[in-house]
Amino acid sequence: MKMQRALILALALAVPARAVDLPDLGDISRSSLSRDREDGIGREIMRQIRDSGEIPDDPVLAEYLTSIGESLVSAAQGGGQSFHFFLVKDPTLNAFALPGGYIGVHTGLISASRSESELAGVLAHELAHVTQHHIARMVDDQRGVGLATLAALAVAILAARSNSEASQAMITTSQALAVQRQLDFTRENEKEADRIGLQTMLASGYSPQGMASFFERLQSRSRAVEGNAPGYLRTHPLTFERIADMQNRLAGLPYRQHADSADYLLARARIQAEEGERHEAVKRFEAQAADRPSAENWYGLARASLRAGNAPRAREAAARAAALMPAAPQMAVLQAETALAENRTAEALELTGKGLRRFDAYRPLVYLHLRALLRAGRAEEALARLNDQLRLLPADTTLYALRSEAYLALGNPASSHLDQAEAYRLLDRLDAAMEQLQIAQRARGADFYTQSIIDARLRGLRERKQREDK
Repeated sequence: MKMQRALILALALAVPARAVDLPDLGDISRSSLSRDREDGIGREIMRQIRDSGEIPDDPVLAEYLTSIGESLVSAAQGGGQSFHFFLVKDPTLNAFALPGGYIGVHTGLISASRSESELAGVLAHELAHVTQHHIARMVDDQRGVGLATLAALAVAILAARSNSEASQAMITTSQALAVQRQLDFTRENEKEADRIGLQTMLASGYSPQGMASFFERLQSRSRAVEGNAPGYLRTHPLTFERIADMQNRLAGLPYRQHADSADYLLARARIQAEEGERHEAVKRFEAQAADRPSAENWYGLARASLRAGNAPRAREAAARAAALMPAAPQMAVLQAETALAENRTAEALELTGKGLRRFDAYRPLVYLHLRALLRAGRAEEALARLNDQLRLLPADTTLYALRSEAYLALGNPASSHLDQAEAYRLLDRLDAAMEQLQIAQRARGADFYTQSIIDARLRGLRERKQREDK
């Protein structure tokens, strides 16, 4: 796994601990962990995960995951906690919450889900771990361990949840195993997260039965493959008592049917199109589209065909998908992706421009339109649009990266490297940001104002790095 290369400094871990041996972690009111320290640990873990290359660069999937996550957050009692949802490219069934409100979801979990309510159930459960301060208490119990070591250890734990053999090979000290046991959830944590998660699902309009059905399938899968439980179960102990408790709670809740959204169906198909060998993925979706010619199956076939390098087949499948689901902004993105794959840039611009007139706030469409402008050699127009977008979304790293490309195309390398540095800074990649600023300092053509900004930001980042390294 790529992620394991980021784990060399980790102490080790991950034989799953028996939940019965773990202490009740209690409420955050008994914890000395500050919100700033919790956020700092979360940012450091995220930096390592990003550096591992395991977060897919797919705005369509990121947009969907953020959307479903925010729908749950708005119904949860988060106490002012901010949340950040991200996808991890990993075929295993797993999701996890990190300090600072970061919630990661493996692509394998979305692919294996049978309904949007199942996915919402897992996310609601992870949200509850954060809102009930289970994560903060776990980290606080390790207060004698440095932030960088905690972060590296936590990333190792994430890898271990996907690959038990690799994790066991990394166990080097009894201290590391003890830390791992403290970072697994207790049965009490799990029951509380179930209870709060079910309430959140009900309040946000999803079917609470989705949580129970997903966990029941996990339990059945664990029994069928003894000794090789899904990664999620290694840190989220699942018992018959817990399943029974969940069913009892469901019996007292009003029944609610939730229809899967188009966003969910297309996101799942998009992920499935990336699974396995590329030509096998095409065959799989061809069979599915022949058996059930739905929009999501044609969409999946188009994406799989693009992956296999068959743009004409992708164009045909994309047209069929769009005809069945014309109101979905993902279809405009798909057809424009297909046009760009065939170097039909003018058509891609027409498709994205038309799509933006209907879905002007859909970021994947915004990004693709800007990329098409840059490919068409219309860098000045792209720069003007990027300036407008960054006034609305000043923390959008993709927009900074695209504006960096526009500046470079216009012969302004200093501003290009300045924007690349800002994108890295927003991702907490301080060393990379400082490197870009140093390159910007040496670039020709910068006016006094731009040079002053470069110098000031470099000083600020150096001071921040010194503070964080103490």
